[in-house]
Amino acid sequence: MPLAHAVGEQIGRVLSQAHREHGVDLRTGVAVSAVTDTGVLLTGGELVEADEVLVAIGSQPNTEWLDGSGLEIADGLVCDQYSAAAPDVYGAGDVARWHNPLFGVPMRVEHRTNAAEQGMAAARNLRYPDARKPFAPVPYFWSDQYDMKIHAYGHLRGSNEVAVVDGDLEQRRFVAAYRSGDRLVGALAVGMPPKAIRRWRQAVVTGTAWKDK
Repeated sequence: MPLAHAVGEQIGRVLSQAHREHGVDLRTGVAVSAVTDTGVLLTGGELVEADEVLVAIGSQPNTEWLDGSGLEIADGLVCDQYSAAAPDVYGAGDVARWHNPLFGVPMRVEHRTNAAEQGMAAARNLRYPDARKPFAPVPYFWSDQYDMKIHAYGHLRGSNEVAVVDGDLEQRRFVAAYRSGDRLVGALAVGMPPKAIRRWRQAVVTGTAWKDK
């Protein structure tokens, strides 16, 4: 299921159906063996005709220039909770994999908002080494897909449970909450006003127990 790794299978199914209803021929479980002059050849032998082909295969942190530097590299530049990779060396943005103390896990966030916030946090910690502060944000992203506006706060990947807490999935107007362990770790809203999800962001910040959501 597309997006299942990011938002959960249930939500991924809803978003995928919206694409199909807008004429997208969504293929899963197949691979591309070749791009030809007339389209894309699939591994099963079928040719999907196309005038233009867009290749989107994910991203890779650009860390090759750090080879031999002595810095730890593992899916990005490994940093601590202060965004420090080594004394007087800090990382920020897509390339930084840092320990977020709010969720107790390392993460690497590929969103513009996080890059801006982490850049400021890293600069502050570098400038004031005796008064460093952990970088513990609630990650945020938004997306417009057709007539759906999607907002999400928190750490949604790898959650243990997803529950619709407001609205209706079939109408594509809902808020879903995400659980990891015994606490609320994220929320995602589709087709809802911004105020519908704001209180969930605060609940993530305060580490609200799942049973109290």
